[in-house]
Amino acid sequence: MTRPLKILAIGYATSTHVVNRVRCFSPLGHKVYLLSAPPAAGLTEITELTPSVRPGQDEWISRLVRLGGKLARRDLSGLSDMARLFFDFRRLVRTTNPDVIHVHYAYSTWAWLAGALGFRPLVVSVMGGDVLFEEQGAPTRRGIALTKRLFAVADCITAKSDFLISKLNELGGYGSKATRVVWGVDPQQFRPLDASALRAECGIPEGARVVLSPKILQPFYNIDVLVEAMALVVKRVPSAHLVVTEYAADPQYRAGLMARIEALGLALHVSFVGRIPHDKMPMFYSIAEVAVGIPRSDGLPQTLLEAMACGVPNVVGRLHRYGEIVKDGESVLFADIDPADVGDAILRLLEDEALRERIAARGRAIVVEQANFPIDVKRVEAMYRELASKPRRRAFYRPLMLVDVVRYWLRV
Repeated sequence: MTRPLKILAIGYATSTHVVNRVRCFSPLGHKVYLLSAPPAAGLTEITELTPSVRPGQDEWISRLVRLGGKLARRDLSGLSDMARLFFDFRRLVRTTNPDVIHVHYAYSTWAWLAGALGFRPLVVSVMGGDVLFEEQGAPTRRGIALTKRLFAVADCITAKSDFLISKLNELGGYGSKATRVVWGVDPQQFRPLDASALRAECGIPEGARVVLSPKILQPFYNIDVLVEAMALVVKRVPSAHLVVTEYAADPQYRAGLMARIEALGLALHVSFVGRIPHDKMPMFYSIAEVAVGIPRSDGLPQTLLEAMACGVPNVVGRLHRYGEIVKDGESVLFADIDPADVGDAILRLLEDEALRERIAARGRAIVVEQANFPIDVKRVEAMYRELASKPRRRAFYRPLMLVDVVRYWLRV
């Protein structure tokens, strides 16, 4: 009989993706910890750990920093708090004594610190923003260097797609230690459902042809382009209705969208439905006939897979990287990121029932075969067991990496 493992995950408890990829190991009998700042409420299956600065904790650090501040004639109180957080981070990791440490998202301070302190065995899971430095976010030179060092010291890396593995190779040959793990969706949870009651609850008109925006409500995801496209769609399909979810909404961007919707005369054709809990998303997909996600940069989006599992055809941007899992006209429709082309793709799906049903059926089959979350979990569990079965290597600090983590933290 195989023994249960102690798994320490490092990531953001506020991220649905991180939480889903961590909590799934608890029902398999493993003891699971999530080291996160800030913490999240209601995670009953796992033990949350949060580094903190407590009164009286490591007071020698404060005294040393105050002395250094007097000698340097500057306020170094931020360094004191940072040092105590780092020491508490180390204490929490050592106290749990995990069989494996799994970092979710590589471009983050706690992830780099795990690498700098030499904790082993170390697994790193990357998303698009961790390696698509020229396309996403505003990475700094030091942040990029720290992320590369983390890849260098990791025992294993998981990436959602072959495209991301190729990016790891471009960064320094790190793809040689990477495994493609899609972290897909559970087709038993995400499946077509009867969502007629939800329509009434959200005030969606009876008979409306729903187009769903499941993406984060921020400029990066081009919801404004979708709004402009809807102005074209409703001219041919007056019953078309856009439903916009509001995860991590940018208030200013939302206000701008509302103003544009009013100007276009779309107020009766658009519903904003707030931030939807992840376990409620299958119902929202099920009210839709089309889902749209059109960022200019992406890895392999979870919303694409969720919609496919729920039997909803997708309109996505023309990113060739999507081609390793979907094909234009067969399991998805590609569109240029401009209102006319996005609108045309939506209309094709709304007006061609046979096309819509064919794409929906193929999309669900792809998820079951290639992006099945329970199967991915078993693969990662096998990876954990293989790492845990090897002799534990001693942790060695990497002083230069640690200094750069401190400098990044202090922005110096």
